[in-house]
Amino acid sequence: MRLRTLSTSTTLVFASVVSSFAQADVAPQPPAADQAMPFYDRHKIDISNLRDFYEGLLTADAMIHRNAFFDSTTKWKLTLRQMILSGSGHHTARSAYQLSIMGVPLEEIKAIFDPGYVDALDDPRLKAAFTYIDVMGSYPITSSGDIHALLRTNYTDRAIAELMQLGAINHASATHDAVLPIVTDQETVDWATENLSAVGWTIGQNAPSSPDEQRANPFVGDAQTGAVAEINATWVRDDYGAVDPVFETDWVNFITGYDIPIISFDGDLDGIEQPFDAFPSTLLQWEDEAARAANLPPENAQPFDVAAYDYDYYTGPVEVASTVPYSDRNMFDTFWDRGAAFGTLGMDEYILQTERTMDYREIWSLFFVYQLASGCVHCQAHGAFGIWDYTEADNFWAEIPEDEKAPLISYIQSLMDFERSEDLADKPALKAALRFARDAGRLPTRVTAAHIEELRRHYSDRQIQEILAIPVVTAWLSGSMQSVVVVTDQLSMSWTLRNLGPVGWKPGPHLGLPSEQRPYHMSELANLLFSEISTGKVPDAASEWNGVFTPPAIDTDQDGVEDAFDGFPDDPSRWADTDLDGIEDAMDDDIDGDGLDNARELVEGTYPYKADSDGDGVDDAAEIASGTDPVNPLDS
Repeated sequence: MRLRTLSTSTTLVFASVVSSFAQADVAPQPPAADQAMPFYDRHKIDISNLRDFYEGLLTADAMIHRNAFFDSTTKWKLTLRQMILSGSGHHTARSAYQLSIMGVPLEEIKAIFDPGYVDALDDPRLKAAFTYIDVMGSYPITSSGDIHALLRTNYTDRAIAELMQLGAINHASATHDAVLPIVTDQETVDWATENLSAVGWTIGQNAPSSPDEQRANPFVGDAQTGAVAEINATWVRDDYGAVDPVFETDWVNFITGYDIPIISFDGDLDGIEQPFDAFPSTLLQWEDEAARAANLPPENAQPFDVAAYDYDYYTGPVEVASTVPYSDRNMFDTFWDRGAAFGTLGMDEYILQTERTMDYREIWSLFFVYQLASGCVHCQAHGAFGIWDYTEADNFWAEIPEDEKAPLISYIQSLMDFERSEDLADKPALKAALRFARDAGRLPTRVTAAHIEELRRHYSDRQIQEILAIPVVTAWLSGSMQSVVVVTDQLSMSWTLRNLGPVGWKPGPHLGLPSEQRPYHMSELANLLFSEISTGKVPDAASEWNGVFTPPAIDTDQDGVEDAFDGFPDDPSRWADTDLDGIEDAMDDDIDGDGLDNARELVEGTYPYKADSDGDGVDDAAEIASGTDPVNPLDS
């Protein structure tokens, strides 16, 4: 682990650290016949056909796995553990194969499959990181004040942000594999079959049902290294107005072998690119009837068994008992790694911020139902308000007519129990998509080929591609927001409490202190950035979104740690100097420079890597001297 240069003696014992493995899940399992059903022509509906979206996923994956605060080998070990817990056969094999390519001994790889692996780790800092990853692999994701404190005892905020983003991107990748099991390339299959069968790995649904489905190449080893090098070569890191990083190589087709056109034109600007637009010069007409008929399931196909999947998918927020309050949690996503964020934000913009075959109301309805099932309360508030917000945008001066407000609120409320809702009784197509989103909201997911067959009764392959992509980008947001336990912006939270509170919705731990409050809802941020661009200003979206200055990603010595967080920006062999006093953390008796030595911080229960443990604006030493609680932001 690259962070080995820091102290390995720092640890806290918490009485309520979350259990390592997934909680019991009371929702019904899919019927055995559905679980055994083969997927129909999944290479046609694979989300890689949404080129911009899929390149965003690859960008995020490549950039977050490179060396930085955590070294690449450690990140792949963390990823392997998370993929095992998430039930992703493809990404489990891929992660293990990547570690093998990197020279990690096979027995060390196999050990990660052991349920007791984390408890057996000797290094307390490494154990803290894996404890967090085990939380990310649970359902629902149950991050807590104690998990945050455990991480802050062992890592800087910037390193924690990187770890959390790794978990969130992995969550999206695991969801991608779960909703439409990826056909694993033969190279990875052969290696995993030979080396992982002893620990229970099987190819399962990741096996091809026909030669046409077989993927051509793995995105590991030289491919991953090459992708990162291409991004680094094209991205001007200290220029806020720089073009987003781009790949020189066509990695989408390298991985899939699908020969998807690199440049997709959209001549009629209807959001449907060639070659998926049968009428490329006719606005609002894009689907060929013959193609629609060919997409329907066979006449003897069984109807979707609604009763077998019906369950209460919204059960309210889960709040984990914690021995310490949340501390300055907004700093974690303030320090998101900008390189990886380009990819994740690109996914978000392509799927959630643009109408193509699905309109905004449908997109945000699927988002909302997914989050009701995933347990992300913050995302539920954004999903519900998102439907309202985009409806406002369609009205003159953003004012919804009075006679339309009550029906719209009733519709949003109905999504909390859409199977029995009278508002949706005559909308079988939307309900089919909502069932898919609901069952994708958990890992391991309950999506089966039966969901896809039901979608085929109502949607084209191109529409199904977008329906599949929504849970993937939504999973990234769910994973990141549940990790941070982010405090929801006032606009979204107040609207959702006012309009969904009467039907039982609760805010959970995402209703935080004023000092933790995000300054913007995403729609307000978009308006602000548009205004800045219109007046000739080059906007810094990251800083505007976080509400505090977020440094550009300049890395002078190319060690993976940006200069703003690098104590030795000209020395690629060193970076760890949290308080920037010129003394490397490994040799610094007071790592965070708050006047309390590291040993005393452990005795006092404060965090050695954070001078102001509770983020209330008063350093730990001053709070201890005055008798206030240095880990409670309400007592300062």
